[in-house]
Amino acid sequence: MELNNYIMPIFRRAGDERSFAGTAFCIPGKLLTASHVLQTTATYYVRNGEDYYPLEHIMWTPQQVMADDKLGYDVAIYPLGDMLSPLSLSDKDAEKDDQLEVLCWQFKDGRLQQVYTPCIVRGDADEEGYFQISTSERITHGASGCPVYKDGKVYGILTMGRDYYENTGGFAGIPPQHYRLMRRMEENTCWVFKTSHIKRFLPQLNT
Repeated sequence: MELNNYIMPIFRRAGDERSFAGTAFCIPGKLLTASHVLQTTATYYVRNGEDYYPLEHIMWTPQQVMADDKLGYDVAIYPLGDMLSPLSLSDKDAEKDDQLEVLCWQFKDGRLQQVYTPCIVRGDADEEGYFQISTSERITHGASGCPVYKDGKVYGILTMGRDYYENTGGFAGIPPQHYRLMRRMEENTCWVFKTSHIKRFLPQLNT
């Protein structure tokens, strides 16, 4: 199984690349993304190859959209039945100075494509489930929801980077649950929602 085939773009409208919303990835039986990617209670679409597949809002766990979230999570999980995947959640959290990898979707050079970058863990600077990474390559809008992984083991979901500051002029547009994370961020620094907190929503998951 080619790992990159299990990391896919999400759209608000099928067949319309301009409606690109973020990145999702598969673990066995589940599709995961950052829940702030799902900004409305609507059907979104994931693209695999040339085909678009609908993702009904009622099937997501949790079902809230980010604007209404007061719980501090940034993960959304969709059931995929017996779907297999080369990615799975790690049985431990990442630690400071771990060298990991990021693979996401974004517009680059005028087209939507996968972008890969190595990264390093800067430390666990938050008590509510997030850690920081620094990436070798700059990643911006569209990376939200992608896996931060190593050897097929996912250590977290990428949720936010410095481009929130640069593109929105400060706090404007930032999901409320991220206010506590914001400070002057260095270039190529991102926040990741860690695996142990993802698992709070997957009590039956066998990793």
